[in-house]
Amino acid sequence: MNLNEQKQSASSEIYTRLSPFVRVYRWRLVGGIICGILQGAATFGLVIGLYWGLGLLSGETISLSDLPNPDEVQGDVGDVGMRRIWLTAAVLPVFALLQGLLFFCGKYLVEWVGNRVVADLRSRLFSHIHALPMQFFSQSRAGELISRVANDTTLLTQLVSNVVGDIIREPFALIGCLGAMFYLNWKLSLIAFFVFPLVILPVALLGRKVRKASKRGQEGLGDMLSVVQETIAGAQVVKAFQTEAAEISRFNLFNRRVFAMLVKQSRARSLSEPLMIFFSALTASMVLVYAFKFDLSLSLLLTFAAAMIQMYKPAKKLSQIYMHVQKAAPGVDRIFEVLDITNTIDDAPDAVRFSGPVRSVEFRDVSFSYDTKPVLSGINLQTKSGQCIAFVGSSGSGKTTLVNLIPRFFDVTSGRIELNGRDLREYTVHSLREQIGIVTQETILFNRSVADNISYGNEDASLEQIKEAARRANAHEFIEELHDGYDTVIGERGSLLSGGMAQRVAIARALLKNPPILILDEATSALDTESERLVQGALDELMKDRTVFVIAHRLSTIAHADSIVVLDQGGIVEQGSHDELLQAGGKYKYLYDIQFRNNGE
Repeated sequence: MNLNEQKQSASSEIYTRLSPFVRVYRWRLVGGIICGILQGAATFGLVIGLYWGLGLLSGETISLSDLPNPDEVQGDVGDVGMRRIWLTAAVLPVFALLQGLLFFCGKYLVEWVGNRVVADLRSRLFSHIHALPMQFFSQSRAGELISRVANDTTLLTQLVSNVVGDIIREPFALIGCLGAMFYLNWKLSLIAFFVFPLVILPVALLGRKVRKASKRGQEGLGDMLSVVQETIAGAQVVKAFQTEAAEISRFNLFNRRVFAMLVKQSRARSLSEPLMIFFSALTASMVLVYAFKFDLSLSLLLTFAAAMIQMYKPAKKLSQIYMHVQKAAPGVDRIFEVLDITNTIDDAPDAVRFSGPVRSVEFRDVSFSYDTKPVLSGINLQTKSGQCIAFVGSSGSGKTTLVNLIPRFFDVTSGRIELNGRDLREYTVHSLREQIGIVTQETILFNRSVADNISYGNEDASLEQIKEAARRANAHEFIEELHDGYDTVIGERGSLLSGGMAQRVAIARALLKNPPILILDEATSALDTESERLVQGALDELMKDRTVFVIAHRLSTIAHADSIVVLDQGGIVEQGSHDELLQAGGKYKYLYDIQFRNNGE
């Protein structure tokens, strides 16, 4: 299933789907809401405290019953006595300290929740990706997936932390400011309140542009990361064919596209600030005209102005919430596009753990298709415990696909594969793959120590067990000669080792696992003669007393196989021992003659 074909979720659905991740930490959010409410009350107290200090107190005691009519003219600044100055100096820092403390607590609680939700979702996304079948990986680019795990979740951080924080905190601060303004003079407040909604329409229009640019920017970033991943992984090929300039040009193309989208986002977001400043200035002008016309007191005017300034920040943040949501929403869409992909290789409700020795593996009329393209058709094959079955055939004949059906990297389209007479799909995936070891032509090693690579999947193995596996794989001697021995970090994909060395480490890994079923996918075809001899010796050790499925490129390596299966165009055309197939003079004899005609064999 291609990621680009997934249906994009609606914004409302996205928020609904995010709620289970947030609900786990609801009590911290409740704490953040309480802090926001109290912060709004502290903001109200700060403004009213300033008004009291400038002219509303007429006695020594402070009581709500002592408050005069706010519309009363209280005089100018020169009328403020020392007692009220000291009183204001004592009250205002208390409210300011309380407001700051509540702001810190509320912001910390909300952002903690936001960052934890993003971490949980990133973990869920990574786990889900690794739970998906191999068909998903064959149809997806590594750079695109990296972008979804890393960059799209970063957009989500902004959505959950910043937007949710603003929604929880800023409305109460705004209410506190508006409450103080209406208390001071409701007519002036109506003027300010009337202008504020004028900002919403242009911000909403800009938000649509931000969302569109954000989605294209994330897609472009995925393309750019794919180029980076491909060219770094294939650096040797790039240099050998001298295509550095072409790859740099290709990277710069995507880089410019990402830049263009970021500029569009920045332009749309930057327009919101001038709009806010313009409408704030317009409001201030109306307030000044009203104050002059109705001869309002200086204390009232100054306090009202202070309340308007306090209101600017929450009003600005609330007006930009929609824009932030539109910027982050495409990233959330892309995350849930992956999470919506169904894992088709999953345990059946009544699946059981595999137990007991492997007695037989049987293919019963197996067919397989990639989407609508048939790859295998009518495969019937029976293997008993301890046998070695080899598969040969031209490229594209379905050899690798056939062996990949055994560990359920893919599921059959029709027919069934039976392990000990029971359909593979009736066993749990984990217990099935515990029975299988795989060594492929392309050696996959990790940027960890040699010991960690050998014990991969067997973390409880002792160092002595690791060394014993390495000895049996003809790898112990060269590992000991590395600068840190078994603790040597071998680089990404084992880049510090030769092909033969890396392959023997992979064989040691399979030996340590000690699986009853072994799959060898052209494990020596890319090696030189000396390395092949060492690796083949290790493989011979690995194959002892196991049920082995071998895909062979060099036919000399499978002459000892109990049965050789010849595939052509997805079907079995021949089957028998090496000598029987040579005598039959069919497809196998043809392949054999082509391979050895120049060697005089």
